[in-house]
Amino acid sequence: MTKLINQHANLFKMKKLVIVLLLVTLLPLALADWFYNSENIVVNIDISGDAEIVQLTPSGYIESAAINLTFFPKQYDNQELLKLYTSPKAEISHDSLKFEWKNPEGKIDFIINAGVKITNVFPEIRQKISFPIEELSKDIVIYTKPSETINSENEDIISLANELVKGEDDLYAAVFKIAEWTKHNIEYNLSTLTAEVSQKASWVLQNRQGVCDELTSLFIALLRAVGIPARFISGISYTNSPLFKENWGAHGWAEVYFPGYGWVPFDVTYGQFGWVDPAHIKFKESVDSDEPSTYYNWLGRNADIKTRKLDIKTELIDKIGYSKTPLNIELSNLKNGISFGSYNLLTASIENLNDFYYATELHLSKPKEVKIAGDEQKSILLLPKEKKKVFWILKLDSNLDSRYSYIFPLLVSTSNNITSEISFTASIRERDV
Repeated sequence: MTKLINQHANLFKMKKLVIVLLLVTLLPLALADWFYNSENIVVNIDISGDAEIVQLTPSGYIESAAINLTFFPKQYDNQELLKLYTSPKAEISHDSLKFEWKNPEGKIDFIINAGVKITNVFPEIRQKISFPIEELSKDIVIYTKPSETINSENEDIISLANELVKGEDDLYAAVFKIAEWTKHNIEYNLSTLTAEVSQKASWVLQNRQGVCDELTSLFIALLRAVGIPARFISGISYTNSPLFKENWGAHGWAEVYFPGYGWVPFDVTYGQFGWVDPAHIKFKESVDSDEPSTYYNWLGRNADIKTRKLDIKTELIDKIGYSKTPLNIELSNLKNGISFGSYNLLTASIENLNDFYYATELHLSKPKEVKIAGDEQKSILLLPKEKKKVFWILKLDSNLDSRYSYIFPLLVSTSNNITSEISFTASIRERDV
């Protein structure tokens, strides 16, 4: 579910000495901005499910059946449950809904309708927290232990985790290094077995691919391997990626425990480190990513229940206000003009204007004629009020029309769509000045 930015380059050829402009289409960025920076969003969620009753013999029957569902929106600190309707009427506990049927025949089904308001909250960690963590309460220690899918006891996971945080004494920096490695070294791949079967963290590390659940499982396993508490969060989120037919869909991310601050969200799939956008709607907290969300049980004779996947539909009802975390980005080129086939260096000077830690992905959008030596995306962690510089080495195609001069625009954007633009010129006559 990684964020994708549509880029289009249009070449307008004109007469000699007229500059040709290659344009990056910025409209998709502006249209998508609401789900990063709205102060609040309100959504309507419909969840439905059914199961078929199968008679194994002509005399088979089911006397009673029940479904316990834990995958549904709940009340959290930044998430308000505006309404919750169920049919048939369910028994509601803290973290589950229980549906019951007496003497059912043919098919049993249920419907949940929920209204949810999410507040955009950026966790503000203002001071260094020492790492390794020396003391944790009993209710938190469980999130440092291996589980079935998040098998943090694996030797390869332990070895990698220790290498990634070697010499680090800042908890936020340690978590960031593990998140950054996971983001840039595990391929998000819908075509693998992981799309249907949740694979263990050790499998993901060995095969270097997976979907959101697998990326998150490995991230959590690496954290737990060095004593950092982390838990699996399941819910739904919004994406504008063309990989998906629907914008809203089931999604998994992590929460990491920071002593003195509590649980802080990290979504390695989206490149959101230490925060998530308000279009993340939380349904469930789990020790393990493969923990069942729906439990069926029944009493009967010579009969079975054939279950199906949940159907979830989400609709945006309202987006309220605008809230963007202050961050200053200034771009500069080593050379204002270059010749065809030459190199240039783009520098992004990043300033954290906040008095708390800030981590983000930086994405470089550019015309197709400009190649990048290395990654288009780079991760950066900024301490309170800190300034840093990030670099991209660029190479221009040599196969451009020598009759024309060109302007090449460049756009750098963060994970929550803070942007900055610059351009450089090119022609056969340039001497790389």
